[in-house]
Amino acid sequence: MALQLHLSSSTEKTVSSGSEPSNKASRRRLLIVDDERMLLEVLAAIFDETYDLRTASSGDEALKVIQSGFHPEVIIADQRMPNMSGAQFLARSIDVLPGAVRVVLTGYTDVQDIIDSINLGNVYRFMTKPWQRDEIQEAVRLCFEHYDMLSRHAELEEAHSNLAEAHLKLKALTDEKDEFLGIAAHDLKNPIGGIRGLAEILLQYRETIDEVQMNEMLESIINSSDRMFELITNLLDVNMLERGGMRLHPIPFDIGMQVQEIVEMYGQRAEAKSIRLHYEYHEGLTVFADESASMQVLDNMISNAVKYSPKDKNVYVRLREVSSVEAQISSASGAIRIEVQDEGPGLSEEDMKKLFGKFARLSARPTGDEHSTGLGLSIVKKIVEEMNGRVWCESELGKGAMFVVVLPKAGAEIE
Repeated sequence: MALQLHLSSSTEKTVSSGSEPSNKASRRRLLIVDDERMLLEVLAAIFDETYDLRTASSGDEALKVIQSGFHPEVIIADQRMPNMSGAQFLARSIDVLPGAVRVVLTGYTDVQDIIDSINLGNVYRFMTKPWQRDEIQEAVRLCFEHYDMLSRHAELEEAHSNLAEAHLKLKALTDEKDEFLGIAAHDLKNPIGGIRGLAEILLQYRETIDEVQMNEMLESIINSSDRMFELITNLLDVNMLERGGMRLHPIPFDIGMQVQEIVEMYGQRAEAKSIRLHYEYHEGLTVFADESASMQVLDNMISNAVKYSPKDKNVYVRLREVSSVEAQISSASGAIRIEVQDEGPGLSEEDMKKLFGKFARLSARPTGDEHSTGLGLSIVKKIVEEMNGRVWCESELGKGAMFVVVLPKAGAEIE
């Protein structure tokens, strides 16, 4: 093959594309693939002092060079090579080096070769044979400039993506803050207004109000105060959980006795709504969890069951031991499963999707004028997961709901 070359003398240094460092490890990486050994030697003489250069005489050999850990920024490949064309090699290199700039060397004007190179090899440009030394040097320099431009563009795209993600997070926080302020304005303002109004009536008409009326007003004041206390407690809990301020201290304890106390505590409230509370458990069910946090979780679940159940219905609280496989948690000694099942209105598919979200407002409403902040179940989920447990709900609209909490059983180290 005739080559048009203008080689410098052996004492003359190769023209550099800019100020390149002499340390080969820090130089720009170039891979040249051609089945003509003489041509590779000529190109090596041109580029070896300027770039960190590797050469290969076939596509298979070039792929081995890449797989060995050499990742060039620019790849030059001859199109017409036996076994594997330049386009085919460049196409196979894309998976490993998607950002490399690819160049095809060809001495032919075959249109199909050009089409294959563009479609298969993601080729940036073509260089025809024969070529001039200064032309190929300049072409390679421009390829590295193009690589730098693409890298900078990718960095800007990533920065833009990170900025967009940060913007979405900021918007979510802003929306959450607005939700918080809305709850504070509505759920705190109204009870405070009610308490103030009742206090004014008691102060102004205390001489004429009979004992029954006074007791009713005082009971309303207590209920309104409880609503505000519940909301403030939940908001503080959410804030503490998100800041990582809630420190849980798992210990072995008998959860059956603790749950029984909660069931008995809600007995009077259930009786007022003609709801029958049933409790089934075996003695010796010992969990490895934070005792106070566990009671907060189960208090919320039993309270909700009573709160959302219509009159003359049943609420079932059940405890039993299960295996770690059934519980799907990492506990070497098994788990304790707690179920709280009601006969309320159940949950729709839409409700199920947002059930454990913060400020979740569901279609189901309390049946006895009770109050709901929409925060309780989000707190429950966070606490249970912090204790290496799981919580979920099984429900169909119109068929009640069963909330399940699984906590590690005491007896061995938790993985």
